[in-house]
Amino acid sequence: MPPIRTPSFTRRELLTAVGSATALSATNVAGSSETSVQEATLHVRVYPGPVSVFTWLRNGWSHFVSGWFDVHRDAMAAVETALERIATYAEANSSLDHVETSVEACDPVDFSLVTPDSFSLFSQEALLDAFHEEVHDRQVNMGSTCHLLLWWNALNYDLGYGGTRAPNTHVGALEGEDSQTIANLGATEAWDSRAVTRNIAIHETLHTFLSPDVVEEVVDSRCDHNLGTAVRVDEDTLEVSPMATAYAGPDEYGGGTRWHGTGCYDHDSFAHHDGYEDAENWEYTTELSDATLEATTLYIERYLA
Repeated sequence: MPPIRTPSFTRRELLTAVGSATALSATNVAGSSETSVQEATLHVRVYPGPVSVFTWLRNGWSHFVSGWFDVHRDAMAAVETALERIATYAEANSSLDHVETSVEACDPVDFSLVTPDSFSLFSQEALLDAFHEEVHDRQVNMGSTCHLLLWWNALNYDLGYGGTRAPNTHVGALEGEDSQTIANLGATEAWDSRAVTRNIAIHETLHTFLSPDVVEEVVDSRCDHNLGTAVRVDEDTLEVSPMATAYAGPDEYGGGTRWHGTGCYDHDSFAHHDGYEDAENWEYTTELSDATLEATTLYIERYLA
C-alpha cells in the first residue's frame, strides 16, 4: 500500500515563509505591505424525505409536522461535525486563513418528487435528476453548495446507500450549478445501524467536496473511497471511517455493512486497512481519516477559495 505523502513542513508553514519574503519586497509607495486573505465556505443544505410508518410511531407529533425526525437530525449533526473538523484542519494546514461552515436544515421533500409517469421510484439517476429540479424550483441554487437529500427506501437496490448526481458531481464542478447527493437512510436504518446512518450521510456529502485529482495527490489513487480507513482495534474488531463505509469488508452480503458498495475501491490503496480476516465485529466512527482531511483541504484550496 503506497504511503500517504506527508511533507516535513506543513503547506501552511511553507506558504507563510514564502509570503513573508514576498511581503518584504512587495510594498506600496507609502511603504506598507499588502496582504490578501484566503477564505472559503463549506455550504450544505439538508432536506429530509419521507420516512417509514414505524419511524413516525417512534417520534412525537411535532416531528411529523416538521418532517424532521431524530434520524434526520442525527445525520445532519454528523455532517456538521465533520465539516467543522475539516475547517479546523484546513485553517491549520493550508494557505487558507478562514474556512466557514454552513449546514442548513431545509423544508422536507415529499413523495411528490416521485411521479410514476416520469420515472421509476427505483432509478437512482431519475431520483437525482428530480432532486436537481426541486432545488432549482425552490430557487436555492447558489453555484457553490451541496444539497443533501435524506431519502428513505430500504429496498431500492439501484439507489443503494446513496449516490451523487453527474455531471455536477462536485461543488463548483459546473459553473452556476450546485451539487446534489442522496443518502438512503432507509437502507442504513433497516439493514445496518444508526452509526452507519451517520457515516453514510457524511460519506455522500464529502463526495461533493472531493475530486480525483486531489485524491490522487494524497493516496496515489483517483478513488475517494480509498481515503478511508479500516483499523483493527482488537483481534476481531475493525473500526471504519466514513469514506470507507460500505467498502472496507469483503464484497459479499454482510461484509461489514449488510450490503457492499458498488463504486470503486482497492483495499491495498486505502489510507489504512488492517485486513478483514477473522473480523467479526464492525464499528463505525464519524472521525475523518487524515487522508480525508488532507484531500478535502486540497479541494477547498483549489476549487472553493
